[in-house]
Amino acid sequence: MQMKNKTRVTIMYSIALAWLGLGLLLNHFNLGSSGFQIYGSVGTWLIYVGFIGIIIATVRLLVHKKERVIDERMEFVAAKSLRFTFLCFFILAFAIMVVDGIKQIKTPYHLFMSYLVCIMLVIYMATYKILLRFY
Repeated sequence: MQMKNKTRVTIMYSIALAWLGLGLLLNHFNLGSSGFQIYGSVGTWLIYVGFIGIIIATVRLLVHKKERVIDERMEFVAAKSLRFTFLCFFILAFAIMVVDGIKQIKTPYHLFMSYLVCIMLVIYMATYKILLRFY
């Protein structure tokens, strides 16, 4: 069962405002470390994420999209490709642990994780397109 657009936008606004409020609260009490490279604290980062969420919710409210029809075949293919992607994730995680045990990986953690997320998205998209041809 799908949510209506107004309900989804209301939820998006409430989550964005919660992030914004939490960020303001953290900045007010000077909580959070300065471990981020660009932003000074966790509160500033949460304020940024809250504003981006408000912008996305506003655009979603103003731009009306055409309703898509999703059949059982597409849901089946999406579930199979998601299952395959998570299987690849575990195999890739094991391979990374083995390689890291042999030779230490020097890539910074934030860059390494962003590459990993991009690889997961590429694997999901490729398996979805491939499985869509067979089913």
